[in-house]
Amino acid sequence: MFAFDIPEIRDYVAQFLNTRQLGSAMLVCRDWHATFLPFLYRSTSVIARSKKNPTLETVKKYAHLIQALRISGFTDSLEYYTVPCSNLHTLTLDGNCGMGFSGISSSSTSTNTLIRSTAHGTGLRNTPSLNGGIGGGNDLLNKAFVASEFSSTVADLILRNRGLVHVILLDQPCISSPKLWNALAASPRLSSLQLNNCTIHPAHIYAFWEACSKTETLRLLRLDLPVGERYYPPIKSRPLSDHDLLLPTAQEPSFSKLAPPPSPPSAIATLMESSLSLNESHIPPFSLAKNENNNNDRDKGNNKALFPRLQVLQMSGISDGLRIISQAPLLRSWRWFLGNEPFPSHDIEFTLPRLKPFAFFRDLDTQTQDLDDTHIENLLDRMTDARNVNLSWTGFGPKSFQVLMTRHTMTLRSLRLSCAQVQSKQIQVLLTSCPGLELFDANVLFGTELVRYGAPTKVGSDNNEVDFTSPYYEYDMSVSACMGTGTGTLLGDDWVCLGLKTLMLNFALGGRNIHLKDTSPESQAAMEKQHDLEQEHTFRQLARLTQLETLQMVNSTGEKPFVQGVNLNLRKKGGRLEDLASLTRLKMINFAGTRQLLDEEELDWMWEHWPRLSFIMGVFNQQSTTVNARVFAAYQDRQRKG
Repeated sequence: MFAFDIPEIRDYVAQFLNTRQLGSAMLVCRDWHATFLPFLYRSTSVIARSKKNPTLETVKKYAHLIQALRISGFTDSLEYYTVPCSNLHTLTLDGNCGMGFSGISSSSTSTNTLIRSTAHGTGLRNTPSLNGGIGGGNDLLNKAFVASEFSSTVADLILRNRGLVHVILLDQPCISSPKLWNALAASPRLSSLQLNNCTIHPAHIYAFWEACSKTETLRLLRLDLPVGERYYPPIKSRPLSDHDLLLPTAQEPSFSKLAPPPSPPSAIATLMESSLSLNESHIPPFSLAKNENNNNDRDKGNNKALFPRLQVLQMSGISDGLRIISQAPLLRSWRWFLGNEPFPSHDIEFTLPRLKPFAFFRDLDTQTQDLDDTHIENLLDRMTDARNVNLSWTGFGPKSFQVLMTRHTMTLRSLRLSCAQVQSKQIQVLLTSCPGLELFDANVLFGTELVRYGAPTKVGSDNNEVDFTSPYYEYDMSVSACMGTGTGTLLGDDWVCLGLKTLMLNFALGGRNIHLKDTSPESQAAMEKQHDLEQEHTFRQLARLTQLETLQMVNSTGEKPFVQGVNLNLRKKGGRLEDLASLTRLKMINFAGTRQLLDEEELDWMWEHWPRLSFIMGVFNQQSTTVNARVFAAYQDRQRKG
């Protein structure tokens, strides 16, 4: 039997074929046609002005096979929006930047197409003010009408496809209407909502938060939201307890019981007003509080979260975004991106101290200098069993480090701390305290944390128990100690994170604490001895990380008499490359910035001992451009054969 006669094998292969390959495979025979046809239309895209779009008849014929539909920009006709896809679970609409309030494209083609498609049967087909182009006094009216009708069209598409799970709206500056958000809120299976570069009108904010409250995954990126506390959910003093959350009889809170703001006079008038300015003096105050006439209902509702299902939150440019967190007791992951609004540091200071730890909060990714040590301390203190933490470029400091060490070392899987305030001794302590780490990224690790000469001369404890993590310890780094006449050598603790797959550290080895003004031969010999011991112990630690796939060892450069850089050249110049023979899973190595004297022999050794290696970054030979050219040619040749 031929392998491709087995349907399961064809199904598996189909996952790796592109559109053209799937089309060719369908022509082989009837069995292959039946297998590969669903994969061909499973993910369908309709892109404005593309000549490769499927015809409308084709989309209608195979609509039952479409699971993911992407419509990019305006097409020549909006009939694609009317096709019901019974198995559609992912809808992506992107590329309608030209519909922004700042001005629709100067070409009237898309506008008139939309008007012709939506005005049918409404008596507006021959209205001069709508069909006569977008210039002059009719410009604003055309924009408002197009935006309103387009939002209604998208809302109808959402209501027509009741199986939608994921909705993504990209670059939609004016696709905002109560009908659209109400359609999303009414979608029975909606779990994930992503908005990029969208504008939410103040009059629609109530319906917008209603839609967001139904999701488990919410991504709000570069949104144009109205500014002001009244446009955001109220602050919760604490997340719900696990008992409150898991009660089967607990009713899901509904925004329909909350008092919405008065409706605008008309969609066109609202859009016209927003295209000119957002004058809050003409907008009624908005509140997500219940009707104060019913005190009992209000008090009962105060114990319910407004985002009871939300687990993953990603956002940028939201001035009061932490109010969402306070209303999301099931929050598992929070990621903050830089955007057009500053990080709400003041909101953190007000909100976080009022919240108890979240039962499921494990993933944190926020990279901004506005986060200081106290902010991070509060965030880490409210996480439960942190798994993936990225705090690069933040003000991570001793308070944050203390919470990390006290609460999360046994559960961490991924940790990024490329922060100026992170000390070398803290990096060493983390490597010796976090057994589950699979990814670790930090700044400089000095060799003196791995090989210490002499003994502490100043510590906060007795002589028998030395706290090497203390920021106050000092060492006798005199030449006599390094030469062996002092109190001896102290080896740092072994790393315990033997499951590391990615390690990115700036190793700095050799002579860091030798007195700079001491240039005697004894001092130089001491530095060389220190460098050799640090290098030996560093590579011994690296060799134990047998699961490594990515190794970045970019070193700090320094001036003499420092000896910076890890020399990998064992074959001829006394390096320690062969110590890393155990890293058989290595796919990428980066030694850029280090001082190497490697040649083709070392490259061949890497290919032989690291069979999965596909990427090398760094200068092989600091002294010879000729050698580098030969090595680069050999590298390219190997990549081509590859």
